Amino acid sequence: MTGRFPVLRRALWTLFEDSGFSMAGAVAFSFTLSLFPFCIFLGALAGTIGGRDLAAYAIAQLFNAVPDPVATALAPEVERVMGRSQFGLLTLGAAIALLFATSAIESLRAALNVAYRVKESRPYVLCILQSAMFVFATAAGMLVVAWGVIVGPAIAASSASPTVHWLLNHGLFSVSTRYAIVLVVTTAQLFAYHIWLAAGRRSIWEVWPGVLLSVVLWLLVAQLYSRWLVFSDYSRFYAGLTQLLTALIFFQVTAVIVILGAEFNRALANARQTYAN
Repeated sequence: MTGRFPVLRRALWTLFEDSGFSMAGAVAFSFTLSLFPFCIFLGALAGTIGGRDLAAYAIAQLFNAVPDPVATALAPEVERVMGRSQFGLLTLGAAIALLFATSAIESLRAALNVAYRVKESRPYVLCILQSAMFVFATAAGMLVVAWGVIVGPAIAASSASPTVHWLLNHGLFSVSTRYAIVLVVTTAQLFAYHIWLAAGRRSIWEVWPGVLLSVVLWLLVAQLYSRWLVFSDYSRFYAGLTQLLTALIFFQVTAVIVILGAEFNRALANARQTYAN
């Protein structure tokens, strides 16, 4: 079968041909703008289910998935916005927040469509509704994890069973398990983006190589970026905007990695077709 490395080289070249780096910049910008509306919607959903404490923990889990300097830059601003927002889930404010939060999903849809060389044929309203469902599913998934982590220790503290204590404090809800859950949820989201968000039809078998590539590269880049920021002083270039630009750069690199996964899948599909012929 066709080797993976020549296909990866081809994917990197087509990433440049398709203006993938520019598209990634648009995705990163949209994601940054959507982050605060998403957190407001997350707070509204959490307020309906379990109160502001649940929302605070869910947002903390959100920032666990990014390098510490990025979390340090964004977390205080998100907390400030959350402290001033009093939206109920069924209010106009929460609906507007949900609508604005879909812009990042729509930008990613456009980037993936370019990478797969497909055109969107679904009605625009349907696309917006689908993006809203992605936002809602992401928020709900985060709250499920957060609910378990908050309620779990409380159950363990009130239970006399050693087994329950171990499962809740060290097994099901240990730190390593929570990070594993974040990784699993992220992987599932990537599958959903490639299969359902992008136009056209693709199976799990067709998209898993790009998803795996994106996950591995993202884990590697997150570690390298954290270490790089220890030695690099971006304040010389961005002055007072350093923290915001640090986060924006990381989001752009993340978007490049996701788009590269789609380019890799398309390059593999072309290689299989050439090999079959």
